[in-house]
Amino acid sequence: GTMTSPNYPNNYDNDVTCVWKIIVAEGRMVRLTFDSFHLESGGDYVKIYDGGTSDTNSDLTGQMSVDDITSRSNMMYVTFTSDGAVTAPGFQFSYIDTYIGKMID
Repeated sequence: GTMTSPNYPNNYDNDVTCVWKIIVAEGRMVRLTFDSFHLESGGDYVKIYDGGTSDTNSDLTGQMSVDDITSRSNMMYVTFTSDGAVTAPGFQFSYIDTYIGKMID
């Protein structure tokens, strides 16, 4: 699937909070690919949570190229929060499910 910040590719609004819960089949992982990422640096951010934990895998802000992010389980949460100041074009990401192969330490 493909997801975007509100109004993308136009600027998102101030004081926005969005949450995406991505679940794929048991025994699979979620892989996120950001096609575009441009937020107000420091004030607006995307947080990515692996599975049902409250630990973030990534905190993203500003304008950047984002490497693919892969979960360790079949679930991932993505949150977007903007503050009351500057806005920007936002982001677009897509996700796929991928096979959990044998992990090698």
